[in-house]
Amino acid sequence: MTSKIETLRLLEEFDHILRDIETEDYQALGFKDTKPSSEFIKLAEKERAKLTRKVDPRLLSQYERIMKRYGGRVVVQVIREFCGGCYIKLPSELASRCRTELVSCPNCGRFLYYVK
Repeated sequence: MTSKIETLRLLEEFDHILRDIETEDYQALGFKDTKPSSEFIKLAEKERAKLTRKVDPRLLSQYERIMKRYGGRVVVQVIREFCGGCYIKLPSELASRCRTELVSCPNCGRFLYYVK
């Protein structure tokens, strides 16, 4: 997995944490009386900001656009030459390229990564 993909996956994880804390679903899971500490939220936002500085602005813009469109799952795994986001069959050449470089799905635009 490339360092760009790893950085995008970490960024996505912070986005999910920050989004989940603010939802009613968080409270429905039994955290009604528990409010996340402002210290934790500030720390998560600070770490997210550090990650965004590591990402090329064009790539970050593409990431934000996909996050807004799908509400999550921006970086997805390739599973037997299928996109883990939209489940279309990827061209073999594209599926193999995602092992060594940053590649986007031609259908949904999500970033692809391959796990051995």
